[in-house]
Amino acid sequence: MSFLEPIIAVLLGAGGAALADFIRKNLAFMRFLKYGPIVKKAYDIIDPVLDQNLARWDGSKVDKAFELAIVSVADGKLTGTEIKNLAIDMAKNWLPQVAADKVRAFEASAPELLAARLIAARIDGE
Repeated sequence: MSFLEPIIAVLLGAGGAALADFIRKNLAFMRFLKYGPIVKKAYDIIDPVLDQNLARWDGSKVDKAFELAIVSVADGKLTGTEIKNLAIDMAKNWLPQVAADKVRAFEASAPELLAARLIAARIDGE
């Protein structure tokens, strides 16, 4: 029977890791459901910002851009921790190709482009 103990330990470890991953993904999904309109508006702003500036910004500037985009649409309804968590989730799920397509569609005229320019200017220290 002692040969089963390592196998059971491995199975329990794998099951625990799978459960932890499932919980982590569901917490992120629940945040997106709860803050869906805020996240959508923030993506509408962040897509043009990053599309125009990603090549010249480092990771901390990109993180700051996500946070500023969330703050700009949240109207003081979120705590600092909620902003940070949403920014991390958004950064993990941001898709450059989707952003580029969205920016091309917005270029006709959209208020999000003005917000994008303002965020980029603040990040660049202008």
